[in-house]
Amino acid sequence: MIILKNIPGAADALARHLRSRLRNNPVFLCIGSDRVTGDCLGPLCGHLLKTRYNAPAFVYGGLDCPVNALNVRETAEFIALRHRGSPLVVIDSSVGAEKEIGCIRLFDGPVKPGSADGKKLGAVGDIGITATVAAQKSNLCAVRLSVVYSLAETVSAAISNALTPTHNIIASLY
Repeated sequence: MIILKNIPGAADALARHLRSRLRNNPVFLCIGSDRVTGDCLGPLCGHLLKTRYNAPAFVYGGLDCPVNALNVRETAEFIALRHRGSPLVVIDSSVGAEKEIGCIRLFDGPVKPGSADGKKLGAVGDIGITATVAAQKSNLCAVRLSVVYSLAETVSAAISNALTPTHNIIASLY
């Protein structure tokens, strides 16, 4: 597991670690609800990947069509059928200790969405990216949007850089 604090340079570090794990046309599943500020990391990342970065990958979930507790199982099943052999990268908010707020985790293995709320939605994905947005037992509705948005910008920039490594090389020449 790679743990990064959301500070300058975090997107580049995350991109390097993510690039080594990506293969065979990865698919991104951005989980969360745009109706709860602390749970909107996934939808924000999906939105940024689609609109700002025009990511060269399939991205499910975003502000316009969130993947949440109501449809995550069906979406994961659809992705498994539609994208056989492609690794599934899942992005989701998490809760943790106060000192972990602002930490981004990249790990091999599935994410368990909804577990902070005691929901048993099952595990999904091959690679997980989570970011701690709040302390345990805090109200996810009270999380500042600036915290979540900053994390979403870092994660989506890292994914974009990991998917298009030559972009940074070309850009640095000018």
